[in-house]
Amino acid sequence: MPTRIPSDKTRLRRLSRELEALRRITRSINATSDLRSILNEIVTTATEVIGADSSTIYLLDEAQQRLTLKATTGLSTAAINHGTLAMGEGLTGWATKNRQVVAVRDAQHDPRFRIVPNTGERVFQSLMAVPLISQDRVIGAINVQTRRLHTWTEADLEFGALIADVAAGILERAVLEERNERKIRELTTVAEVSKAVVAPVYLDETLRVVADMAAHAVNARRCSILLLDEAANTFTPRAVFDRDANTEQEPAWRIDAPPFVNISTIYDPVVVHNDTGEFRPELHEWSERVGLRALISVPLNVRDRIIGVLNMWAAAETHFSDEQVALCTTLANQVALAIENAHLIGNTAIVQEMHHRVKNNLQNIVMLLQMQLTEDGGLSAREALLESINRIQSIAAVHDAMAHDGFRLVDVKDVLQRVGHMVTGNMACRDQKIVLSIEGDSCRLPSRAATALTLVVSELIANSMEHAFPECANGKIDVALIDMEGTLEVTVRDNGLGSRAGKMNDNSLGLQIVRTLVIEDLRGTLTMHRTKRGTRVVITAPISFADAA
Repeated sequence: MPTRIPSDKTRLRRLSRELEALRRITRSINATSDLRSILNEIVTTATEVIGADSSTIYLLDEAQQRLTLKATTGLSTAAINHGTLAMGEGLTGWATKNRQVVAVRDAQHDPRFRIVPNTGERVFQSLMAVPLISQDRVIGAINVQTRRLHTWTEADLEFGALIADVAAGILERAVLEERNERKIRELTTVAEVSKAVVAPVYLDETLRVVADMAAHAVNARRCSILLLDEAANTFTPRAVFDRDANTEQEPAWRIDAPPFVNISTIYDPVVVHNDTGEFRPELHEWSERVGLRALISVPLNVRDRIIGVLNMWAAAETHFSDEQVALCTTLANQVALAIENAHLIGNTAIVQEMHHRVKNNLQNIVMLLQMQLTEDGGLSAREALLESINRIQSIAAVHDAMAHDGFRLVDVKDVLQRVGHMVTGNMACRDQKIVLSIEGDSCRLPSRAATALTLVVSELIANSMEHAFPECANGKIDVALIDMEGTLEVTVRDNGLGSRAGKMNDNSLGLQIVRTLVIEDLRGTLTMHRTKRGTRVVITAPISFADAA
């Protein structure tokens, strides 16, 4: 069959369409400097003028020598920024590497053809790919595809080459501008993170701010910061930003077994992909459930010690650039600085708090000794020293509890059990058996209230030991704590002489100390009942979690 030669009118119409296409591309460039808008205008125009069903632009990452899908009409938009080809891979990669136009009628049967995952390319038959070259530098490629078998004409090839020539220079400038803007955003992010890590705020709040900014800077779906839990021997999630707020929590990582194949310890940044089988089963299953595929993991180092990891997750298989890895490394260093800063501030606060508590309780000891000094009770020096030892040990027990449980709240039941047995042990005669029981609700009080209550109960136990069981008689002392929804009731009961002991000296030093502490420190009340079966003292005080000290 003879080749049909297009008429002059046909050639003029086609030339008119091509000129209009170039005008549209030029207008879009003048209207915006946004790379995405320019890319979309180019692929839309190419699709319409050539009469294709799909047009796609890939841009080259020179460092990794990979082509990344940046704009398309006809392919799945989910593949944008995620679909990739190695240089020379597939028909488009071949055209880019060889700097030649390639036009194939039956593309899928060409040995060079390769399906890019998640693009939906299998519905297309014919393909033409043209390299994008600017100033003798390859910056990417544009391809067009048709659903039906199509024989590419010289006019198609000429227009493809023309639009590639026009687009290449435009895109190179737009890419450079976007790269500069990204660098500015990254530097701004680093600066903002630097401000956050030195700001006098809580560590968790700082880490959440950093995770949010870092995810946006790298255009990731999720950023998680895992910190070292030495007790559990794991890195545990501490702060997370995820564009999908309903994502289930990331599993903790064992320190000695990171969840990556063939990686035993993280010393440097690691870039891994679930789709390539680089995750161990525990992380693979989680990432599959939540739809995350690619990960940059960067260790948080403080003085050559790894205290955590910063994880940056992408929702599809992504080949992270060297620039993204470098940015994550910088941000990880900032996070490590934030943690170190928080620890230094915390240690300073602890030292100040210790100084404050010790000073207050030394003043309490001085006050008690002064009261002992002015008492005219006929006590021997040994007895006076013994009472002072009991009081000092009571205060020391509260300090010991604070050292283990923290400076804010103290479990008074636990402290009373230790103090009560010390008092009975110090004051019991040889062969005397005093059974002491401390029962009831566990209650956590501020340190000042806990110290006051401990002194009160130890004084009452000592009082019972001294007056309720004369001549080293055996006996029983019961202490009960009841938390009555905001009010603490403490009962100290003995089965000693009670009213049989005669009139009690209500002005004894022990009872003076008890009343002073109950009224002034605990802001409570004290009642005392004496019967022939023993003595019962009831203290009631509000439970306050605001330490007034």
